[in-house]
Amino acid sequence: MKISDKVQYDRYLKGEKLPHFRTLSGIEMKEFYQRDDKQNDEPPPGVHPFTRGIYKDMYRGRLWTRRQQSGFGSPLESNRLIHFLLNKGMTGLNIDFDIPTKLGLDPDHPLAEGDVGLVGTSVATLEDMETLFHGIPLDKVSTTLIVNPPYSAIIMAMYLLVAKKQGVDASGLIGTIMNCAITQLVGPTYQSGTHFFPLDPAIKIACDVMEYCINHSPKWNIININPRNIRESGVNAIQEIAYAFCLASEYIRRLLARGMEIDRFAPRMAFFASVHIDFLEEIAKLRAMRRIWARLMKDTFGAKDPRSCMCRIAVQTSSLPMTAQQPLNNIVRAAIQTLAAILGGSQSVHTTSYDEGYALPTEEAQVLAIRTQQVIAYEAGVCRTADPFGGSYVIEKLTDEIEECVLNLMEVIEKKGGFLECFKSQWIENQINEARYEYAHQLETGEQIQVGVNMEREEDEEVKINIFRQASDMQEKRIHYIREYKESRNKGQAKQTLENLYHQVKHHPNSNFFQAILEAVGQQATLGEISDTLREAYDFKVHYI
Repeated sequence: MKISDKVQYDRYLKGEKLPHFRTLSGIEMKEFYQRDDKQNDEPPPGVHPFTRGIYKDMYRGRLWTRRQQSGFGSPLESNRLIHFLLNKGMTGLNIDFDIPTKLGLDPDHPLAEGDVGLVGTSVATLEDMETLFHGIPLDKVSTTLIVNPPYSAIIMAMYLLVAKKQGVDASGLIGTIMNCAITQLVGPTYQSGTHFFPLDPAIKIACDVMEYCINHSPKWNIININPRNIRESGVNAIQEIAYAFCLASEYIRRLLARGMEIDRFAPRMAFFASVHIDFLEEIAKLRAMRRIWARLMKDTFGAKDPRSCMCRIAVQTSSLPMTAQQPLNNIVRAAIQTLAAILGGSQSVHTTSYDEGYALPTEEAQVLAIRTQQVIAYEAGVCRTADPFGGSYVIEKLTDEIEECVLNLMEVIEKKGGFLECFKSQWIENQINEARYEYAHQLETGEQIQVGVNMEREEDEEVKINIFRQASDMQEKRIHYIREYKESRNKGQAKQTLENLYHQVKHHPNSNFFQAILEAVGQQATLGEISDTLREAYDFKVHYI
């Protein structure tokens, strides 16, 4: 008998066992749970602290919003994709922008070369934004604009002006601007957050956007702290929540310092979390998030409006478990993660496509992701009661344990001076790197199993999968477009508004810059030109590496 055959038959005889009984965050699971593991019963859904859900009837009253991240290539290509996905069952928009847009660079900038339109849509002008949302009523479709400050101010200004051209008043807009200076690009890593724009002014401009929206767009979510990008950097669920809530507290303090009352803006703060593969832990994590946030708002910041205490959580299923090896396994992983998001009570879900390990998703993969959510919604029966896991001993005990660990870590961060101080000192980055190494070590040693990677690996695997491919001339067309745009507009008007913005930033640094940015966008200044004006006013130069 071959050695490989002996191993196989031994497995049949002896049975298989898990390598350990810890969650991804290191919480040791008991053999079984019972009533003694939960001391107090939670209030029903819709009641403070909202552990069991922020609404009384949850999905019985309305299903979550199905959002698939949209955006690639040119605004015209992205517009076509948006309409395609809406016709396939998507019910809300997640508009992602390419790296140059998120760094405040026009497509013709030397540093944008090779990145234009690759992992999001390229938007540099008001005309681009009109094309992107052509045929989409902005007062009827909820849109999330995935972009970081200060560029979030420019994108938001474009969005408001497009809405105005549609005849939609700012007060009627529904949606979210991500608008976080720390977490939005690639998570809370120091270099990515500071190389293209100084940190403190970026946070200041984020608050300018929030203040403007609070006063003019009462239905609009002013910031979406991004725990998902934090989690995707390699940390565990406890770090994900603690970092996000400590950062949110920093923004809250800045808005309060501007004289705003907590109940005017807290209901318009939201979170975009990850849902990893650890099914039970992720359900408990979302419950813990709601409870911690409710108590933080009421006990720490004195919120009186119940809506301020409702932690509204959009999620995207994690990309980290999605493997290039045996990619069809990812369909199962995505379904498990999506189910965890629903049982955890999310308000909006993006199911990551199974071809994530290779490229942007194909249309086929995007439709499958939407169908995954629809099967769970309409066939699985989990939406017939507001909180299917309420009263589960293991879930409620895990919720308590996660909450305790998160609060302990938040206390450590606050004692070190708060999240921003920890970020600037690169303490956060060091914690992320330690978590990355630990997770990689667990995969290498088999402590964490990933089927197809460190278990049931097929050395001679030949992957047959359709790959998304960009048009070969897309980037060249975008560069040609922006150069032609700059030549054909009224250069004098654009230049004047840029000079006005520079003067305001330079000589009135504590004023709100948003109106000046809005005027510059309206006079056809480009995203890159406005960004360069802000950098010049702050005496900040982007250094080529």
